[in-house]
Amino acid sequence: MKESLIEKITIDIELDLEDEGKRDAIMKSLIADNINFPQGLEMHMHSLSENMLLIEFSTEGSIETVSNTVDEVLSHISIGKMVLNDD
Repeated sequence: MKESLIEKITIDIELDLEDEGKRDAIMKSLIADNINFPQGLEMHMHSLSENMLLIEFSTEGSIETVSNTVDEVLSHISIGKMVLNDD
């Protein structure tokens, strides 16, 4: 199946991670995900407040590629949150 190309797509995800420690831990865990991205796909993270994290994805490639990448990053966040909440 041929991938459909679009000019540009941007996806912003805001996460409420309860506190600064959890926000920082999730950010650090995602740094490894921010390498070896497909050409033209970028991910940037920003602290919005002590508990809020903004993740920005942008691409000039295919919608399938960015969709798969966002899904993978959200899976990693979910696993990280489970680990952090395991008392």
